Amino acid sequence: MRFIDLAYKRPPAGFDEAVAKAKADGEDKIKDHGEVWALCKPVLKEASHNKCFYCEMKQSRSDGAVDHYRPKSKYKWAAYRFDNFRFACTFCNSRRTDPKTGEVAGKGKDFPLFEGCERATCQDEVDQEDPVLLDPCDAADPGAIDFLSDGRAVPRSKEEADPDRRRALDSIEAYHLNHSDLEEARRCVSIEIQEKVSEAEKYLKRHVQGDMNAKKIYSAAVRDLKRRLTPDTELCTFSKRILQTYKSKPFVEDILATA
Repeated sequence: MRFIDLAYKRPPAGFDEAVAKAKADGEDKIKDHGEVWALCKPVLKEASHNKCFYCEMKQSRSDGAVDHYRPKSKYKWAAYRFDNFRFACTFCNSRRTDPKTGEVAGKGKDFPLFEGCERATCQDEVDQEDPVLLDPCDAADPGAIDFLSDGRAVPRSKEEADPDRRRALDSIEAYHLNHSDLEEARRCVSIEIQEKVSEAEKYLKRHVQGDMNAKKIYSAAVRDLKRRLTPDTELCTFSKRILQTYKSKPFVEDILATA
């Protein structure tokens, strides 16, 4: 998960008119007006470089969906709010079973709050609400999740009493961030990064020793590592985290600083 900034994004042409028409139909007909959030899908996809807001994967076999961070079933007042829309893949947005593990996960209609917190009844009360699920559009939230080199998503905090630890654990389950296919995709990326770091280190030494041809191979390896960190690349946040484990190597530190 990485921060997705919607502050500078505008709803598409016709959005306000579609919202007004849907609201005139009444709250009981919210489900009949999916065209409202569907209008926003291109803008949301652009904001995340065509990647799911939650898992950072691109949809190769479907168009994805527009998720309501605050579910429209519990927050009717937020059903047509652009700032409540998130572009999500099927596995993160819907309850699905992982055929390899049998685990059932996916956000669905759940939206737990911390104990003692009252559910917001309008936009003015949002700041008083304390959601459990992490929000990729809240700049402070994505950092609560960390990753291991084997591909698993884990809480960054190890303190049991830390609310962000619970938020991370619940969000990893809710968004299906450890689905076996996703975990395997991350593991493969980790291996590729390790190989490229080793290759870059090897040929940098040869270049320093006077092998001019080694410079080209070193540069290509550094290029490939930098490409893994670009916002339009799948799993770029995970890639950055794995690359940080090699930051004791000066050239890796330079990559992280200039990517």
